[in-house]
Amino acid sequence: MRQTWLDVAKGVGIVLVVLAHVLTHSKWQWAPEVFFAISLFYMPFFFVISGYLFTASDRQTLLSKRVRGLMIPYIAFLGLLIAGMLLVDLLHGEIPAPWQVRELMTNAAWGGRNLTRELGVFWFVSCLFATQLLYNEVALLTKRPTDPVMLIFVAGAVALAYVIQTSWPDIRSPLALSNVPLAIGAFWFGHLLREERLGAIAIVLAALAVFGISSAAALAGSDFTFSMKNTKFGPPILGLLLALAISATLLGLVRLVTRGLTEPMAPVAELGKASLVIMFAHQFVHFTLRESGLTSDIPLIVLSVGLPYLLYRLLKTSAVLSPWFLGQGSLSLSIDRMRRTLASRAR
Repeated sequence: MRQTWLDVAKGVGIVLVVLAHVLTHSKWQWAPEVFFAISLFYMPFFFVISGYLFTASDRQTLLSKRVRGLMIPYIAFLGLLIAGMLLVDLLHGEIPAPWQVRELMTNAAWGGRNLTRELGVFWFVSCLFATQLLYNEVALLTKRPTDPVMLIFVAGAVALAYVIQTSWPDIRSPLALSNVPLAIGAFWFGHLLREERLGAIAIVLAALAVFGISSAAALAGSDFTFSMKNTKFGPPILGLLLALAISATLLGLVRLVTRGLTEPMAPVAELGKASLVIMFAHQFVHFTLRESGLTSDIPLIVLSVGLPYLLYRLLKTSAVLSPWFLGQGSLSLSIDRMRRTLASRAR
């Protein structure tokens, strides 16, 4: 059964993602401070939610499900947005050189940090895909998130993440695989929140402790810059703990608010259902509008959320497109319908 409050949480999260990306290029005097605050947790937040929804599955079943739900939409949107970028260039009178097209295609195939600007957010999906498959392998061998084997696995993954940050900060791994170790830590935490049913008081006390220690560390000069894509995870362990503490606090607040205001929160839940499409498409909308002369933050934020949401609604109504872009519906039926359409037009 779908839980509305989790859709609301994803809706809040995706709005924060758009807000952060727009503010990165904003001239508003408080933009750097607001961006910094959001960046402390906004990407781990989505891994926490994914972990909360996780259930150990047969590896073949999970692989098939995630290929359909994540990687096929990843490839479909990647192709669509590359075509859109080339079209925008042509409309602006700019004809890309052959080497530029080759570089674009090479970067698209490599993924991860090689994808920037309009395609910069795609790293998240390939990283989530690998994280779920790897975590599932260990979950199949254990009974719960607190199983010693699972704890050793997660601790080793997080330690590896900080080794990567220290030793290979500029690493450009294919499909953002170098981000998987830290993602496993956030994913496990989401799984822990659901399976262990931690009490609200315990979560609040733990979060306050992390906030206090982090504040003291920041005053002492620790750099809490957090960018998962760019392998910047803040102070060892503490950077991740802060991201998880903020994520747990936000999830708790969302659950509390949604419980009493289900109807008013319905629009936010709708954005949550469309979060993957908004994640894929918002930077294309943002940069296209900004380069067309729109520089006001609020319209950019509204349109960067609203236009991808409208695209989601359009795709959802199409039995042909929905399996490819949303991972919903039958791929075989979609292919059959496309064949019939092409055959009828050929007559």
